[in-house]
Amino acid sequence: MGKVSSYTSWQPLQEVIVGRAYTPDYFDFIDNATVRTQLQQILSETNEDLDNLQKTCETFGAVVKRPSLPDKDQFQNWQSQGGCPLPPLTPRDWQISLGDKLLRVLPVAELNDICDGYENQVINPHGEHFDPQCILNGSSASCIVRVGTDVFFDNSEHLQPHQTRWIVDNCLDSRYKIHEAITDGHGDAVFAILKPGVLLSSKWDDQLDLAGDFPGWDVCKIWDSSIWAAMEVGKFKEENFNGAWYVQGQTPTKEFTNFVDTYLKKWVGFVSDTVFDVNCLVLDEENVVFSAYNKQVFDYCKKHKINPIISELRHSYFWDGGVSCCTQDIRRKGGLETYL
Repeated sequence: MGKVSSYTSWQPLQEVIVGRAYTPDYFDFIDNATVRTQLQQILSETNEDLDNLQKTCETFGAVVKRPSLPDKDQFQNWQSQGGCPLPPLTPRDWQISLGDKLLRVLPVAELNDICDGYENQVINPHGEHFDPQCILNGSSASCIVRVGTDVFFDNSEHLQPHQTRWIVDNCLDSRYKIHEAITDGHGDAVFAILKPGVLLSSKWDDQLDLAGDFPGWDVCKIWDSSIWAAMEVGKFKEENFNGAWYVQGQTPTKEFTNFVDTYLKKWVGFVSDTVFDVNCLVLDEENVVFSAYNKQVFDYCKKHKINPIISELRHSYFWDGGVSCCTQDIRRKGGLETYL
């Protein structure tokens, strides 16, 4: 059996899940060559980038686990059901390690084999199968930020107070102090702790009291996301950008756009709201993984003697998932401490 032990986002990473996209051959059946080619390019490059992210984590000594994929022979059934299910790309949205507990907010089948390895530490309110009456339905694990004995919970439609109470009662104990943080479901893209005293936040932190909750900490607020820099250098025509998603390196055809809007609604979000430069993975207090270059972020890292590592995710702007979303830490070196 493995061991779940993760109390912060910055203690040295020892074990982590890295997400996975469908492989291109899952969509060989698409008749329209234009749609098929564009989609398969996205999938191929996404998996290539996730494999590189795995190698980066392993270079720093972490054990990496990857989700499985559904049976390809059964896969085409979704066409008659109105939409394709999301691949196991963003484990941080569906589960989180809270100390020595692994909370499965949504039991994604492709993660079952991994989670079964931590049998006695897993908290799964759904039971063996998805329960439409489960108290955590509609919530997201990305709404929870761990700071040792202090844990921040989003208070929004993505994590409501009664859901927070259930998590506290079933996963935490009297050693923890609970904080409310309103981030509208994007906790790990609104603020991220790189190490004690060093915090990144985004332009969406206006409903947080960072000065009060993190007294004396150096907060770097990111105003310009790398998404706009990518557009400015001509990788995408701005007049085609609808705010929801776009494909770096391509101008999506009308046929591809219609296919996404018809069948892949579960895949995309609203990327113009997401600051991917905050959505990072801390390997340890001296090394942090980002998906793209941002001068303000990298200058801030240099100030605090942090090595910023780029592990590119070329299609973050399609999936609406950054480095933090595409990973979920299982074990970090160190125990429960108080930082605030």
